[in-house]
Amino acid sequence: MSKARSTTASASATASSLYDALEIDASARDRLERTASFISDLGRRSTEQTFELGDHLHSASEVLAEGIFDTWVKKRCGLSPRSARNYRSVFRNLSSYRDALVDLSVGSTVLFHLSSAQPEQIDEAIAFAEEQGRLTVADVKAILVDGSEQDSQSEADPFSVGGIDGLKALIAAKNRDGLKSYTAHIDMIRHDVEVALAGKRVFKEMLGREIQDLARVAQQELASLARFVEPEIAGGYYPNATVFAKGSHWAEVDALLYKLGSVDHWPKSAEMRNWLSDTVLPVLEWATSKRRNPEWSVGRAATAADNRVAPDEAADKLSPVTPEQPQEPVDTSVSEAVKRMDTALNAATGGFIRVAKEVAVERKQLADVPPLSPEADAAPEKGFKRPAFLDRAKASADGADEAAPASASMP
Repeated sequence: MSKARSTTASASATASSLYDALEIDASARDRLERTASFISDLGRRSTEQTFELGDHLHSASEVLAEGIFDTWVKKRCGLSPRSARNYRSVFRNLSSYRDALVDLSVGSTVLFHLSSAQPEQIDEAIAFAEEQGRLTVADVKAILVDGSEQDSQSEADPFSVGGIDGLKALIAAKNRDGLKSYTAHIDMIRHDVEVALAGKRVFKEMLGREIQDLARVAQQELASLARFVEPEIAGGYYPNATVFAKGSHWAEVDALLYKLGSVDHWPKSAEMRNWLSDTVLPVLEWATSKRRNPEWSVGRAATAADNRVAPDEAADKLSPVTPEQPQEPVDTSVSEAVKRMDTALNAATGGFIRVAKEVAVERKQLADVPPLSPEADAAPEKGFKRPAFLDRAKASADGADEAAPASASMP
């Protein structure tokens, strides 16, 4: 007990000495001490506490001059002046969005970046978080790059900004818009399956015409978002993508999209209803769920991965879309480089990503097909979703092409 009293007395003496050195009058000391006490009592800072901390620091900054505030917050509160400015900025600039951001549990670091955004960018970030179930620093940076006047050159020609920063901006935009596109395509497939299940009979061929191409696109989008490329050229022609770890749930999602991409691989008509309701819908719901760590509700015996068509069998049924290749024998042995890559990816991802050991099967592209019903033409959810970032880049490139002749003709 005496030791605790001694520690408290020592801290009080240190604080008093600091206030004397900074020439802070007694009337302001109680107010500042309440802020210092609040900060010291905080543990892990939630979204709500980030706003509360910003409120306290903002109040303290109104009592002290900027230079004196920086010294006080560093020595009395244990915060760097930069961190204090970030918290104050969150309180000043994001208070009108506080309820929405608290509901979304946006982290303090994300809030720091978002506090410099324009109102329309903040609205875009909140809408994105509501759609995807989370908001990261990379997401906010991509939104800021898209709308910042300081990055007008990047906005006009996003593919011409060099260096690591330019590449990071492209990756962030691709992940943001690519994830939206992938999610939209999965939602379209789920919608069409639910419509089919609502009828008295499930018309296999009709449903296939609706969702085959969507599934193929969604599978490629998933691979683009989540899979690596192995540093080995298969047969001297094409690089191979890595695969999801065998038996993992994402491997089953990938396998289901593969299977949905060809009606020839679907169950018989009499088994379609159970397959769609017990396997397809639960897997697709898991793949786009906004809940943290959603529950996998598909039985192992009924998963698409277990019923996946062998690549050799698929190759017998479907014609390839790539140009004819030389007929020499292809060396399918696994090189030491591939083995090392597989070992490294396995260790780095906990078995989530592995290097493919099989030759990919290519399938023919289906022609455009009519929708299930005439009314579906007007439905907003129909049609492939081109990532918005690509449309913005194309528009800027077209504008540059149109401007080039005019500038060239000038004397």
